[in-house]
Amino acid sequence: MGQKRAVFIAAACALSISMVLGACSKETAADREPAVQEENMKLVFWHYYNDAQKKYLDQLIQEYNDTEGAKRHVTVEAYSQGSIGDLTNKIDLVLNGSTNDVEMANMSLAYRDMVVGVVHNNNEKLVDVGEYLSEDELARYNQAYLEEGYIGDRLYILPLAKSTELLLMNQTRLDEFLEANPQYSVSGMADWDSLEEMAEGYYKWTDDMTPDQEGDGSPFIGLDNLANYFIAMNHAMGSDIYHYDQEGKLVIDLEEEYVKRLFLNYYIPFTKGYYGASGKYRSDDLKQSILAGYIGSSSSVLYFPDEVADANENMVPIEMGVYKYPVLSGCRETAIQQGAGVVVFNRSGEENRASMDFIRWLTVDRGFELASSMSYMPVSDEPITQEQKDLVESPKVLKGLEAGLEQSNTYQMVYGFDFENSYDVRTELNDCLSIALSQGRQEFLDLVNGGMTPEEAAKSMDYDGKAELFYEQVREIFGQ
Repeated sequence: MGQKRAVFIAAACALSISMVLGACSKETAADREPAVQEENMKLVFWHYYNDAQKKYLDQLIQEYNDTEGAKRHVTVEAYSQGSIGDLTNKIDLVLNGSTNDVEMANMSLAYRDMVVGVVHNNNEKLVDVGEYLSEDELARYNQAYLEEGYIGDRLYILPLAKSTELLLMNQTRLDEFLEANPQYSVSGMADWDSLEEMAEGYYKWTDDMTPDQEGDGSPFIGLDNLANYFIAMNHAMGSDIYHYDQEGKLVIDLEEEYVKRLFLNYYIPFTKGYYGASGKYRSDDLKQSILAGYIGSSSSVLYFPDEVADANENMVPIEMGVYKYPVLSGCRETAIQQGAGVVVFNRSGEENRASMDFIRWLTVDRGFELASSMSYMPVSDEPITQEQKDLVESPKVLKGLEAGLEQSNTYQMVYGFDFENSYDVRTELNDCLSIALSQGRQEFLDLVNGGMTPEEAAKSMDYDGKAELFYEQVREIFGQ
């Protein structure tokens, strides 16, 4: 992951040296036994899960309380704070000293951007969870997921449940297209260049279905999250986008060439109608047969439609196909990782240790049950067993889990922005690219409707000028 990864590796090396010198206090698995309290201890866990997700979490916590917790005289109580925004506000109060210790939780779900600023300025509020885990225990976690939790040389966030982005297809429709067009194959969706060629073929194939009406072909796929595309593909090309200097100041590292390339990579085929977007979510576009597929979260397989509207607006059953995130030509395989982790608020030593015993149990021992019940990926580095597969009731969820985990083990997995106003920046990026795509498609259609051929319209679009404009807009979004 570029500079951030290099910092992590350097920190890890420094930590290893300190261990050799005997300066590190990290426990080993042999030295540590689960904490057993003389008196009953209550631990409070904050989260933002609701409905079915809250139900599954509550069931697992009850299992812990009845088994491991009972042995250790520990009871965990979990409380939903409502939404992610509500939880963020609550954590902000805690970490900025506006909430007294009586009201503080012991543990909470958290994203990196929620805590990174506090760690730089007031890190005693959070526990370095790495000090409570042996090297063997740390190795049980997927290392790409684990890396996100390191801030500097300390591990503050343990991954709980993860997702990535995959190419999700109406396999029934895809099979029809491939049967009619044998010059294409599913391997053509592995990289962006061949994906564009397939999308062009699909557009022409659907256009030919109505010979009396030209230019009414259908787009092949669309992106659910444009900001994720910006982040992942920048990293694929080798850009960290930003870094922190020695004084902790944010420094923007935008690469003009990279920003323009990722823009044109999606913008050009979008304007021609090969890619598309209509409703708020690409899954809705697929359900209406506007798209044949979309790139979206692996967790969204739970909501992938079982049927779509045909040409006569009748609902017909379909199968789901799951494929890896397309590779940018000449670049490393890269995809986004998403999903919250767990932080421990620094209370007493006994409470911190008991919290870690619970988190270790929840994330590794019961990590698969928790994650799969929510259509997320477990954070353990261990392969899925057949017994675990049998626990997954939905074939769609299992297919998404297997594809997501395979991708996570072979791809460069990058995480999102972690600076103070990162949410606003992501939103502005998403909106900026979305507006550019919509306007570009309309401009292309206006040229064609004005009498130009699609080829003539493409030459008149001034794609390089559009890329320059987008780059300047991105610089402004990042405050440059």
